[in-house]
Amino acid sequence: MIEYEVKLTASRKILEKIEAEMDFLSWSVTRLPPKKLISHYYDTDDLKLLFKNLAFRLREEGSKKTLTLKSNGTFNAGVYVREEKEIELDHEDFLSKSFLKRNFPEVYEIVKDDELREVIEIVNERHPIVLKKNNAELELDLDYLNFVKGRRKAEYYEVEIELKKGCSEDLIECASLLQKQFDLKQASASKYELGLRCFNAIPVP
Repeated sequence: MIEYEVKLTASRKILEKIEAEMDFLSWSVTRLPPKKLISHYYDTDDLKLLFKNLAFRLREEGSKKTLTLKSNGTFNAGVYVREEKEIELDHEDFLSKSFLKRNFPEVYEIVKDDELREVIEIVNERHPIVLKKNNAELELDLDYLNFVKGRRKAEYYEVEIELKKGCSEDLIECASLLQKQFDLKQASASKYELGLRCFNAIPVP
């Protein structure tokens, strides 16, 4: 699956302001109930997956568990274009070599004899908003994040806009309007990488 999205940095105050003041857009606005997402990111001790521009994530949403492999993909005109593969988990040992070889051979080939371990947890209180106009549909997520590594925690706030239907021009148009209205800046990396940076946890090659 190919994902098209824009990531913008914000503050808690700005996220609250966006949620309250979305009606300036020429898009129809539907606010959905908030949800709690807990994401566990796995890598080797020397972050082999990160340095191959991959993120291997187990996400918990209530009782639902989803395993996702994401590539950093490309970044063009402010839009991240990334490939991702998802599997809904039951009770499998998803860190076992046999599971990886069968379901995520890219990870298996990179990890080889090393073991995967959890390197960071990200707790996200997500406030989703659906935007529609003509044949286009976007999901705008206001993400109140806590990066967790051991006993250390750091707060972070982000606006994520994902294209559900339509073309990338729709995504760029909406993101540009939000940036101008709320003076938002482009995020410099994925949540996974930003979280590791918070704790100075990326070794210098």
